[in-house]
Formats: sequence, structure tokens, C-alpha cells
Amino acid sequence: MKQIIAFINQAVLKQVTEALRHVNGLTGMSAAENNGFGRGKGANRKKIDSQINCFNRNVRVEIMVTDAVAWEVVDTIRQHVWTGEKGDGKIYVLDVVEAVRIRTNERGEAAI
Repeated sequence: MKQIIAFINQAVLKQVTEALRHVNGLTGMSAAENNGFGRGKGANRKKIDSQINCFNRNVRVEIMVTDAVAWEVVDTIRQHVWTGEKGDGKIYVLDVVEAVRIRTNERGEAAI
């Protein structure tokens, strides 16, 4: 099992969500507004109310998938967010040791 975490621009969330709906074997995703900075360290942000806002706004997408569909999910996200410009985002793929569906006590890939 894999956990995919993607930091993407808010403007492309709808496109990414619609594209991911067509990935067979994907059972769901979570998305949350996020603030942070990357290599640019937020240096391009403007001064607001005499304070420097050093964070960029983006969306953190988290998806748990079976190993069989992990790279299709990564490629789908990448294809729909890529512009070639700074700020396109990042995708991380992590191994998941175990998953448990609380309601049914299913474990492993069945819990995804």
C-alpha cells in the first residue's frame, strides 16, 4: 500500500479531482488548504499590514492506494498540474505498513 501526498496549486484542484475519479481502483482522496513555502522560501509574497506573509497558499492532497495503482495516480496528478513554472508543486509517495477500517475491522488493502 502507498500513501500519496501532493502539494498542488488551488487553481488546479478541480481538474485533478475530476481526473482522479477516472482511475480504476482509487477509492477516495482528501484535500485540505495548506500554507507553506518551497525552495523560494515565500520570498515573492507581498507585505500585508506591516507583516511579511512568507507562506504560499496551496492544497495538500492525500490518497491511500494499492501498489497496483500508485504510479497511475502519481502520473495523473503530474499531468494535470504541470506548467513548467515554479510553484507546480510536489508529490511524495510513502509506504503504508497497515490500514484498518474501523467500522468493519478490515485490514490491509481491503481497508482502503
